[in-house]
Amino acid sequence: MRYLNKLYYENKNIYENTYAGRFGFEETLRTGLFIKPFGHDTTLELYFVFNKDTAKWMDQIRKNDDILRRLEEDLPGIAKNSFLIDIISSELKSSNDLEGIESSKEELVETTRSHLLSKGTREGRFASMANSYVLLYQDGALSCPEDLKDVRTIYDRITSGEIDQRDLPDGDLFRKSHVYVKKRGAVDGEIIHEGVYGERRIQDHLVKWLSFLKNEDLSLLVRVAIGHYYFGYIHPFYDGNGRAGRFISSMYLRKEFNYLTAMSLARGSWIKRTRYYKAFQIANAAISKGEMNYFIDEFLKILIAGQEDIIDSLGGKIGQLKEADEWIQNEEKINTKLKKAILYVLAQNYYFDGNSGLKREDIIGYTQGLANPYRIKMELGELNKEGFIDLVKKRPLVYVLGQSFIGKNVLSQDRAE
Repeated sequence: MRYLNKLYYENKNIYENTYAGRFGFEETLRTGLFIKPFGHDTTLELYFVFNKDTAKWMDQIRKNDDILRRLEEDLPGIAKNSFLIDIISSELKSSNDLEGIESSKEELVETTRSHLLSKGTREGRFASMANSYVLLYQDGALSCPEDLKDVRTIYDRITSGEIDQRDLPDGDLFRKSHVYVKKRGAVDGEIIHEGVYGERRIQDHLVKWLSFLKNEDLSLLVRVAIGHYYFGYIHPFYDGNGRAGRFISSMYLRKEFNYLTAMSLARGSWIKRTRYYKAFQIANAAISKGEMNYFIDEFLKILIAGQEDIIDSLGGKIGQLKEADEWIQNEEKINTKLKKAILYVLAQNYYFDGNSGLKREDIIGYTQGLANPYRIKMELGELNKEGFIDLVKKRPLVYVLGQSFIGKNVLSQDRAE
């Protein structure tokens, strides 16, 4: 459909008539959510016109979700854990990058690994944020916010330790003073949006926002897209609104979709970051008159971009692992079932965790159904002598795939990356 903000520049008469027709149309969704564009006195109600283009994007998200479910089912145990760590740490990195927060992928991987494997005992930077995303992976571990206190709790967890003391909320739950959003990249600091002013008004807007998100008579994807915009419009905190808004949106997506779809939002927002910020700017503009079609379509396409990036990565790695397994099974020098199993275990670590290595005790745990620990240790030693695996650490003993495997195998580390 032709978005209202486009029609404004084409023909003012058509623009006004189109707005009146769309807003007054019986099947139009009038949300009960209101905005006041920056620099204007007019109050506008957000509305959405149902159309086939948006339905197409929604259908694509569900198709991609089915693909992600099937791909995940193809993952063996070690690969699944390693891929989960990579997905969560990548989502954290994307969200941090969007907010201009410096963080290394290595740091986020270690924090995520600790929370996933040791039930959230790790402390320090991004620990609370990582634990929140680990819980997002687990079915039923997180509940969507029921009230304003829940919103504040989620905010505290997802931003813990990363908000400057002077930017912490100074009201009962939210901020009390003004906050302004400046145009990204503008050297003159041009202000393009002012968040809702006053904690009482912020709370009133958030109550309506929560009520809208809970309305299960509406499509979840439409609710989440509009809710994502409106949270950003309200801007209830001085800092960290983006991270909190994306995580809350992911929580709602998790109600109907695979965790990989829920974790596609920050990734897609980073990949399409110019369009992501532009969507907010256009939805905030007075010429859009509260029409949400452009923002919803962009939100859905951003989510699709995140899904497809995961599909490409996961599908490629699964294909590489299958080829590696074929090589392992057909290589004459790998002459026992136990050796083949050990190499397959380490191949999963190679393709899904950057050949970071596995402890000998973990390898014994993964292959103990084939032999006793003594025999497993013996064959690890033989594989090491033959160059199929390398011992990279002694306390504890840690093995990785060796050059005799990597060099002879049809797959290279470059392809794995």
